[in-house]
Amino acid sequence: MIGTILKYDVVGLGQCCVDYLALVEQYPYVNEKSEVNKLTIQGGGPVATAMVTLSRLGVSTSFIGKISDDYFGTLIQDSLTAEHVNIDHIVVEKGGRSQVSFIVIEKETGKRTIFWTKPTVAPLSPDEINKDIIRNARVLHLDELMIEGSLEAARCAKDAGVTVVVDAGSLREGSLELIKMADYVITSEVFAKQYYSNNYDAKAAAMELLKMGSRAVVVTLGDKGSITVSKESYFYQPAFKIKAVDTTGCGDVFHGAFIFGLIQRWDLKETIRFASATAALKCRNIGGRTSIPDLREVEEFLENENALN
Repeated sequence: MIGTILKYDVVGLGQCCVDYLALVEQYPYVNEKSEVNKLTIQGGGPVATAMVTLSRLGVSTSFIGKISDDYFGTLIQDSLTAEHVNIDHIVVEKGGRSQVSFIVIEKETGKRTIFWTKPTVAPLSPDEINKDIIRNARVLHLDELMIEGSLEAARCAKDAGVTVVVDAGSLREGSLELIKMADYVITSEVFAKQYYSNNYDAKAAAMELLKMGSRAVVVTLGDKGSITVSKESYFYQPAFKIKAVDTTGCGDVFHGAFIFGLIQRWDLKETIRFASATAALKCRNIGGRTSIPDLREVEEFLENENALN
């Protein structure tokens, strides 16, 4: 029927890019050469990768972002449609350049060095956002990378009773205003340190952020795991032990899997454990999306972990 708005469980709005990723034995010094062992090109971006994660877990998703009509923009779109993420509401600005990242991963440590170029297209503006698709979602997932568009989307979601999840990667202008509209906030340790710079403590930072009104705040700590605070509880989730080849996109996958738990109406501890396992499995190969598991893989991994413990 003409005019019918398709409903998706999760709508994501944020940054998207193309990632060129290379695995080397050891990162070289200036003016040295290093042979690349593996090379891959794939889509990236925090919210975009979270949508791919949810799609692999069996959730219907749509992504809202902004690209150009260049070669990289085509790669970005193809990388999402190949994962069954709806892209009908991506805005294409002609004659510019979409965002590109170059990521070099050290084989022994799994540590990364990232080079990236900003897109030349204008940030997504509030009037470029299809608000009907947000109003009809169960969850809206946002980063803070196109803040005006994110704030408008969050207002729309709150008015419609849609759950808002915010990925807080770095403290930027407008970040705290966005967090005030979030139901769930997942911050990096970088964000937590920037926000709570004096006598930094992850739990203290999370508790301060919780006062802004969200139901729960999660601080991800890389290979140290994560902490979660809510009005009812505080707990620590250690990272699962796995041989990490590449941690690119690990946090993005965690966010997607966290939202999956919300949709299943699991309690916070079960949701965080599931998200941690999904993010750990992602690290098995290079690239933010290569080894994102499906639901059965995560379930089997957790079953094995339960048997060992």
